[in-house]
Amino acid sequence: MKFAVLEFFSWPARRTPIQEVYRRALERVDIMDQGGYDAVWLAEHHFSTYSVCPSVHLMGMHIADRTKNLRIGTGVSLAAFYHPLRLAEEVALLDNLSGGRVNWGAGRGFDRTEMENFQVPIEESYDRFRENFEIVLKAWAEGSFTHNGTHHTFNDVEVLPKPLQDPMPVWLATSTQTAVDWAAEQGHAILMDPHSTHAEIGQKRASYNATMQSHH
Repeated sequence: MKFAVLEFFSWPARRTPIQEVYRRALERVDIMDQGGYDAVWLAEHHFSTYSVCPSVHLMGMHIADRTKNLRIGTGVSLAAFYHPLRLAEEVALLDNLSGGRVNWGAGRGFDRTEMENFQVPIEESYDRFRENFEIVLKAWAEGSFTHNGTHHTFNDVEVLPKPLQDPMPVWLATSTQTAVDWAAEQGHAILMDPHSTHAEIGQKRASYNATMQSHH
């Protein structure tokens, strides 16, 4: 059995300097690295004190540089808010510089304030996420590639570097049944949502297992 921690960088009431929030979090990471934990998952959020970590890739690189054993999970890269080629580059670079220790978790996000300020209409957010996610995987798997989609068009572009890991471990954040089904159909691991009851989590996991078995 493997153990991991989802690390938030919460700043409640801004009671201490933000640097103290980071110091304490990184101390916990150091303990995990030496204590046999498998991974730390970093929570990306924007424009609030809920988790003051707007770049899980930058934070991941800092953690990679100060640890030796711990895998670094993005929990999650909010893929709808990124240019997909830039996202593919950043995660691949992190994987190379960390010695192949990245677990890439991707998700759509749920915060309306984030979507509004990144100018991603909520009604488009799921389609944008799926297209960006698929572009990232295509960029990692192929040399030069062409993509003609709803939101992006690329012609004969190659993303470098490729991830060190082949294949890259990929996880999808899932809260709705539609997302659970899609992740299972694609064959990706899932990160279950923290807002459901234990019974709902159990039902979604059973549904995920059944769909995985029927498609793979």
